[in-house]
Amino acid sequence: MTGFFLSRKLWMVCGIAFLLVFPLFLPTDIKPFLLYLASLIFLWTMLCVSLNLIFGYAGQLSLAQGGLFGTGAYVAAILTVHYGVNFWLAFLVGGFAAGMLGLIIGIPSLRLRGPYFVIVTMGFNIILVSIIENLGELTGGVTGLLGIPPVSEIGNITFESKIKSYYLILIILFIFWFVVYRIRNSRMGLCLNALKNDEDLCQSVGINTMFMKLQTFIISSVLAGLGGALYGSFLGILTPRDASWHLGFDALVFLIVGGIGTIPGTIIGPAIMLLISELAQSVVQIGMLMNGLILILLLIFLPKGVVGLFGYIKDFLYRYNEK
Repeated sequence: MTGFFLSRKLWMVCGIAFLLVFPLFLPTDIKPFLLYLASLIFLWTMLCVSLNLIFGYAGQLSLAQGGLFGTGAYVAAILTVHYGVNFWLAFLVGGFAAGMLGLIIGIPSLRLRGPYFVIVTMGFNIILVSIIENLGELTGGVTGLLGIPPVSEIGNITFESKIKSYYLILIILFIFWFVVYRIRNSRMGLCLNALKNDEDLCQSVGINTMFMKLQTFIISSVLAGLGGALYGSFLGILTPRDASWHLGFDALVFLIVGGIGTIPGTIIGPAIMLLISELAQSVVQIGMLMNGLILILLLIFLPKGVVGLFGYIKDFLYRYNEK
């Protein structure tokens, strides 16, 4: 019974089933708001998934993730708003643009280690935001880009309703998780785990660590860009803050809360923090205080995040069964 309770596959199936049936049991009066909030959590989860790939698995803390997310968002939005491009084509171009920017950032910065890499990636992000603010005709400047059209229909299926938008974003999130899951359980994932633990040892056994880091960073950038493209279409408006390094820092906080290096942690963290933020939004100072307090307590008592709590429960149950 304990093994059944602790089965990862069981938890995965239960989690997927919950996300699929969640809209069907919502009260009618608050259903639109809860679907909006859930969709926003999924979009933040996409950013966390991209950061988790380069940081959680490869051990490279990038603060350019917000800029890569914003690059995909702005490129897709500019194509749809100014040039009338179909969203799905703009969506792919946004991901490609973020991947190319990841290549440009990664080649010089991934040669650095530790805080130097963090500082350089944040510097690239600051430059990107400055460019967005000064390209007013394309990006809307500091005012922001308004009137971003919603997701285009696929055949006869439109996504104007909140519930259809919810399922669309959820399906794309499932694809993100599947990609990361396949990477984690491949030879590449084994190399990334070794790279995270000891880069010098990896080099000594013949692993091209620079190529491995760059490859991972590009994939992470593409995922961030695709998530950003969907984010811009979902909100209908973008501002320079949607491409700032603060987004990447917020995603890092969400990952710490949920559990770094875990797939469930990429959604548990955003869900907890966004729900707390929503509940406390009437008093901003208290909301910030609560977020900071929760983060401190988690770092002290649950350094592996909420997902790490299941590990403690598992160990306790095993010890209890042995007795």
